Amino acid sequence: MSRLISFGDSFTFGNDLKDCNGEIPSQLTWPSLLAKHLNLTYECLAEPGCSNSSIFRKVLSAKIQPSDLVVINWTWIDRWDFYNHDHWETLRPSGTETSDFYKIYYKYFQSELWDKIETLKNIHSIFSLLNNFISTTIDPLTVDKQWHCPIYVDRLIDVIQPNLKWFDGKGFYHWSKENKYPISDLWHPLEEAHQAAFEYIINNYEFT
Repeated sequence: MSRLISFGDSFTFGNDLKDCNGEIPSQLTWPSLLAKHLNLTYECLAEPGCSNSSIFRKVLSAKIQPSDLVVINWTWIDRWDFYNHDHWETLRPSGTETSDFYKIYYKYFQSELWDKIETLKNIHSIFSLLNNFISTTIDPLTVDKQWHCPIYVDRLIDVIQPNLKWFDGKGFYHWSKENKYPISDLWHPLEEAHQAAFEYIINNYEFT
């Protein structure tokens, strides 16, 4: 391995960590700490506020070499992308958005079933293309089988589950919250959580 390349949203970018000003990715996130531990060059291609569709496109657009270790931290499934004339935009259910387009989408079109199948398709596609990767997800709904789980969703969950890494069966945010690690007002686990997540990863997973 020569590089560790990370993809994800603000949790991977490192928003609210003490060395992150919102423009340059933090070097205190657990993927960055893992890169240092493995003596790899670290490249963060995460984008705060992005969707799983954005992560999918970024991974496909990156120049990934066979020797690279790729870390992908999938985000909340209800973020949705649309193409606006010449660029992509992401809708996020923040509760403060006032645009008519936002209100119409989340009132009439958004559904958990749609969110799950689109996210699962993106994850499955990326997994089929990569060999050397670590993948986590923030949102437990990604693999939830209790609700909105017809056979085609159930089968996709079964296919991707073996390649998803968890922190004691939870995503990074919920694991951090359960362990009472400091979390910012914007839901970002802080330095102590990232250090603990790094230690959890190296103690529970093998790297080739």
